[in-house]
Amino acid sequence: MKWRSIFVSSLLPLNTLLLFLLLFDSRLVLPSWLQVLGRMHPVILHFPIVLVILYAAWIGWSARGARAGGGNPGGDPGGDPGAPEPIGDVLLLTAALSAAITAIMGLFLSREPGYEGSSIAWHKWMGALTSFGLLSIYYSRPLLKMRPLLSTGSAAFIMLITLIAGHLGGTITHGENFVLGPVLPANKRPAVPLEEAMLYKDLVAPILESKCTGCHNADKAKGGLVLESREAMLKGGKDGKLWDTTQADLGLLMSRIHLPLEDKKHMPPASKSQLTGEEGSILYSWIKEGAPFDKRVMELSPADTLRALAAAVLKSTDDEQYVFAAADEKKIQSLNTNYRTVQPIAKGSPALAVDFYGKAAFHANQLKELAPVREQVVSLNLEKMPVTDKDLPLIADFANLRVLNLGFTNLTGAGVGELLKLSKLKSLTLSGTAVGADDIRRLTALKDLHHLYVWNTKMSPNDLAVLQKTNHDHLVISTGFRSDTVLIKLNAPILQTEDRIVLNPVLLQLKHYVPGVTIRYTLDGRDPDSVTSPVYNDHVYLNTRSILKARAFKPGWLGSDPVTADFFGEAFRPDSIVMLKPIDSAYMKYGPKILIDLKKGDLNFGSGKWLGFHKNPMEGLIFFNKPVNAQLLTLSSLVDIGSDIMPPVSIEVWGGRSARDMKLLGHINPEQPRTAQIAYLAAYDIRFPPTSVRCLKIVVVPVSKLPDWQVRKGKPGWIMEDEIFVN
Repeated sequence: MKWRSIFVSSLLPLNTLLLFLLLFDSRLVLPSWLQVLGRMHPVILHFPIVLVILYAAWIGWSARGARAGGGNPGGDPGGDPGAPEPIGDVLLLTAALSAAITAIMGLFLSREPGYEGSSIAWHKWMGALTSFGLLSIYYSRPLLKMRPLLSTGSAAFIMLITLIAGHLGGTITHGENFVLGPVLPANKRPAVPLEEAMLYKDLVAPILESKCTGCHNADKAKGGLVLESREAMLKGGKDGKLWDTTQADLGLLMSRIHLPLEDKKHMPPASKSQLTGEEGSILYSWIKEGAPFDKRVMELSPADTLRALAAAVLKSTDDEQYVFAAADEKKIQSLNTNYRTVQPIAKGSPALAVDFYGKAAFHANQLKELAPVREQVVSLNLEKMPVTDKDLPLIADFANLRVLNLGFTNLTGAGVGELLKLSKLKSLTLSGTAVGADDIRRLTALKDLHHLYVWNTKMSPNDLAVLQKTNHDHLVISTGFRSDTVLIKLNAPILQTEDRIVLNPVLLQLKHYVPGVTIRYTLDGRDPDSVTSPVYNDHVYLNTRSILKARAFKPGWLGSDPVTADFFGEAFRPDSIVMLKPIDSAYMKYGPKILIDLKKGDLNFGSGKWLGFHKNPMEGLIFFNKPVNAQLLTLSSLVDIGSDIMPPVSIEVWGGRSARDMKLLGHINPEQPRTAQIAYLAAYDIRFPPTSVRCLKIVVVPVSKLPDWQVRKGKPGWIMEDEIFVN
């Protein structure tokens, strides 16, 4: 049959192409029309899976019939040529053809950004093994039909490989255990009481895991973005940082969430499960709060929106069902003042939380005023209020208290025995008070007490160590650290100067939020010290090539890390630039002129301001209208190790009166990183004796093999360049 001849003659070339693509995967550069074919991979992959399962089922049924009736499984290869093709052969041939095409399309798709990691690699090889296996089985049909057991075994094996490849594909597309999830034990997060919950771990991370990390994980980093760790989230993706609290929309994450559903940049994609209104509000409020990773829910003000959202999602204190009746709502409202809030711990709950503010306005009568709702108060926050031991009997009258915060009050421990009356107390904070070891030991007798916070108290380090060793199994005692032996490190200064190319003098603008800080700086790349480096004032101007480093210092504090920035000057403007080696195909559309257009790029290498080189060195000629006395060439680069963009191995600068008459002027070998780092901008200065030139040649060589500690070790590295400055 004609169709059979076409299919059979296509099998070997397609599998040969597949093997070639596998072996030279890292060197593939795809035109846009092949990317379109690659994106059809998810559409056609169902065909080989179904056909392989049908083929295996047919072989199993045929083998059973062969044992019963003595025939050959799958049909007789020596039958009448004019007879219809045996069903088993038809299924096998179409499965083999569709598997080869699907695997090739999958390799095309994998060359797009965001498809890397171990799951992608295993999926590639399992898909290719499926195609190669089906090819082998097809050409071995005469032998297999004479041996039913071998035929059945090969069909079962190829079905197993196909299902494994499908499972890996489901994991990459939909997240871990997507295929087998329904038959695996549920992996539920343990319930966390509101009083113990962390903002990120217990509120934000579950949303990201359910709606985002299926596409933004270490194996499938769509857009170069990974959301599985704090470090990866702070790094962001190829489109930049995830959030910016100085912007009206709070940055990239929230702007993508709020795009219309039909917009292709809307997140999550329209085909995925969408965020609920509550989930979107949690992410918005968390970012607006400053995106804290280590902050507890109960550290927020009771009036804070994020705390209210947390109360709606999380259950308070073991999801306790309170037996007392709710207080009168009007009475609750009357107890709210500018210095005290009284409100339910969750919507519909009779239990109340009370928080005090304003140390100067506090007096013990404010506790007595709460008598009408004393039975309903389960959380009392008196942190930093001038509470004394004499006030403890008033506090002990709140018999239903579960959470009590007396941190940084004026307690001495003399009346701590009053707190033993609070038999239902679960969490107690005494940090920053003058209570001693004996007082704390008395409180461990509270049977329902689960958490006790006692850092920065009168207890010695030895008392704390003994207490931690002897406390009861049900009680967690947080002793923190000794603040009188710890120096706090200052944050780095904030650089407000936006211009990085200083063709005219530019004012250097630095600031720091901590009062009394001295900012010292250097402009030659050396680390500033606290004694000899110049002190910053608001009269410092930049007018030439500078490598700024600035640090903050203050007595009693550790000096900050430096803030670093490159400023570029230029004495001679090139007339034109010509590339001697091809630019990587993905960047050809930008052209070499972006290297001398005085437009600096940022960390987004897809912004149209960068030229990328992958297979070839960057080699180009720079021309001037008339001779110039050159002595410095500066190359502005990007280093993004996670995207295989490394510092150059070497940079050479040649010069002369013409392109045919040049000599080597200078060269450098930039230092290579030894571990993974977040993306950063780099500038490389090549200095040489003053030389009169009309033409310069620059040769920038990328890393030929990525180091062993990288994910794609052994593959060629990239270099990304955006500007060249002379003198």
